[in-house]
Amino acid sequence: MSPFLQEYCHVHIPWISQFLVIIILTFALSYMARRFLAHLSQRVDIKKSPYINAIVKAARLPLSLSIWIIALGWILNLTLTFTDLPILHATPLIQRIAIILLLAWFLLSLINSSYRNLQANQFSGSTLNANTAEVLYKISHLLIIIAFSMMLLQSAGISISGLLAFGGIGGLAVGLAAKDMLTNLFGGLVLYLDRPFHVGEKIKVMGSDVEGWVEEIGWRKTRIRNYERQPIYVPNGMFGNSAVINPSRITSRRIKQFVGLRYQDLNSLQEITKEITWYIHNCGEIDLQKALEVRLIGFGASSIDIQIYCFAACTQYEDFLRIQENILLHTAQIIHKHGADIAFPTRTLDIQWPSNKNSNTTPDGEIRTDC
Repeated sequence: MSPFLQEYCHVHIPWISQFLVIIILTFALSYMARRFLAHLSQRVDIKKSPYINAIVKAARLPLSLSIWIIALGWILNLTLTFTDLPILHATPLIQRIAIILLLAWFLLSLINSSYRNLQANQFSGSTLNANTAEVLYKISHLLIIIAFSMMLLQSAGISISGLLAFGGIGGLAVGLAAKDMLTNLFGGLVLYLDRPFHVGEKIKVMGSDVEGWVEEIGWRKTRIRNYERQPIYVPNGMFGNSAVINPSRITSRRIKQFVGLRYQDLNSLQEITKEITWYIHNCGEIDLQKALEVRLIGFGASSIDIQIYCFAACTQYEDFLRIQENILLHTAQIIHKHGADIAFPTRTLDIQWPSNKNSNTTPDGEIRTDC
């Protein structure tokens, strides 16, 4: 064997054998990790163990890549035994950055999987609603990005304290320049926390023409669809300065109607009001826990005014109109049943004939003609 081959076998064969061992072990560990996660994913019931399911989904690619990155670091360290390339000295730094990125990837994937499971109603018994889940999802994303960005800067040797000091001064300047934007962002956070309305609910902002159905609640603005099906983009800061009416959360709808009777029907008034009250009380569509009144409220110019005041046990506007219509129709039937009638505006004219001597009419109303 030539001296070159003897030297090559003495120096390079141990390195090659270690390299092959690392590659084989890496393939084996990566394959075992994938098989284990696949088996666990098949065995876990997503409805009974949604969190484990989310962890398994999020860990598939980051775990395999982590194994290969660790193996690559070992290979590069072995390479330093027979070569002194400058780039190889940066292997620990590159390895730390890669691990940080993979960990951030895993956490973001975990949050995404959990949020998708929650949207699909697969977290049985969860007390989170859609709005709370969305705000937690966005805040978690933001915090993870900020935290791992600082970790990357620290790993690269950049001082975080200096950046924080500079960021404090810069943040003050940006805050003064973007006051309205920060107001809207804070308003969006308050909307997510207080939850005065949800997507799909109908709202009305007092002191403005904004009224319609909520389609989207963003960090900076909220999209509302009005009656003309036009989108209205409302800055979230507006909700902090204005009262918001949410008709979608009512428990019942008020019925307040007025009916006028003729003055000649005054003697039948009490019987009519009693029978109307009895019908409303027993129709089965009125909230009896709230006020129910059928009363005489005044004497009008041409009618005796009755007020019907109650609350329909419904929330949908169509049901409210139907119930109110039934009450008014039965009220008219009850009035006619008692020989009364609904009054209509009337006017009495009192005409006085002139009594002067030059009049051309007689006291009996006949026209007098002088020849």
